[in-house]
Amino acid sequence: MAIESLYILNRAEDQLEEEIYRLETQHHLLDDMMNNEMLPPHIAGQIAAIPSPRVCEVATGSAIWLRKVAKTLPASAELVGLDLDTSKFPRPEALPPNIRLGSANAYEPFPEEFRGRFDVVYIRLFAFAARRGGGVALARNLASLLRPGGWLVWVEANMLIASAEPPSEALFECQKIQYAFMRDAGLEMGIPSIITSCIKEAGLRDCDERNYTCTSGMFSPQSSDWLARVHDQFIVVLSHTLISIFAKGGVDGLRSQQELDVLIAKLEEDMSGTRRPHALVVRAWGQKSL
Repeated sequence: MAIESLYILNRAEDQLEEEIYRLETQHHLLDDMMNNEMLPPHIAGQIAAIPSPRVCEVATGSAIWLRKVAKTLPASAELVGLDLDTSKFPRPEALPPNIRLGSANAYEPFPEEFRGRFDVVYIRLFAFAARRGGGVALARNLASLLRPGGWLVWVEANMLIASAEPPSEALFECQKIQYAFMRDAGLEMGIPSIITSCIKEAGLRDCDERNYTCTSGMFSPQSSDWLARVHDQFIVVLSHTLISIFAKGGVDGLRSQQELDVLIAKLEEDMSGTRRPHALVVRAWGQKSL
């Protein structure tokens, strides 16, 4: 299967606005889950000491993270966003002058101009494009973009290990369908648990991770609407996943439009009220040797 076909959440051209909405609301929720820290604090502190830091985001999507991190860096910073699919890129005139976007395949050697150049390389939510057994090779290729002493930061979540309190039959059905599709498509199902070890096996040092849960925001300043935001993200991400799997031919349990419509309706019913969905987000990092 060609790598272009692995990522299933890309939408048709007439649905791009929906996909950009998903990416940007997802960013804001993840940002709040991770205490509004764009990078691990010790890495952010090191970057702040560099007069003109260089940051690259791979699988940048709509470049929402890159645009937000640009606001925390000096105007002299150089920011590059790369993605195989460029359809969600903002118009160049909508970007700060120090952000540049371009096309690249995360599994292929990057253009020579980018190798060994960056202080931080950032990637997140790559699970639906991650080849089974390819995590170390991916981390090694990402690390090729780093200058000596630079940091790779990898953030992942996976609905396969999500849960709900009380349990949700619709969530379980979605997970069975996602599992069957990922298995058949050759996608990596060990994410996010394997990402720190992949970074370490790729030869980086000082590797570590921090875990975040989507229920932590219920006890934060954003608590008043937190549960509604989590419900919204579960519905949006899972329904987009189901629609995309169905468009690719489906799997058992998702072969007809009726099965799709019924499951999305059940999901919308379950992700409401006081039910608490639980999802784990892992942020891992490692440093390239000097």
